[in-house]
Amino acid sequence: MKSPVTFFIGLFVLVLCAVQFALSLDPVRIIGVAVGAFFLIFGWFIGWTRSRTFTLVLGHAAVAIGCLVVAYAIYQLPSVRTAPNLLNVLDLPLFWGLLTMFGGYCMITHGYCNCCIRQNESKDKKMAG
Repeated sequence: MKSPVTFFIGLFVLVLCAVQFALSLDPVRIIGVAVGAFFLIFGWFIGWTRSRTFTLVLGHAAVAIGCLVVAYAIYQLPSVRTAPNLLNVLDLPLFWGLLTMFGGYCMITHGYCNCCIRQNESKDKKMAG
């Protein structure tokens, strides 16, 4: 397993979205299942140190998408009639937007951490020498 944290986050997202899809049969839940499966496979086979550029680009894209989802969630807040319980919170776009933004920030930060930089420097030295 190349990145255990990414693997378990992907597993969490995959299971949560699969349960939400099974309960609601809303086709938009397939996006969450696909994202969870992507991070599950990415964490198992690839990991973040293989491609620093990909990590940074994906992190910036996640922050941008998270901002759009949070803006949509704030727009939807006046339509919430009752206080949500825990399961409802996990279903609201504000949760997914914040999770996506913080995940993107984590990817960007990881792109500049020593493990990723050292991995790329050793790869560059092998290619040059």
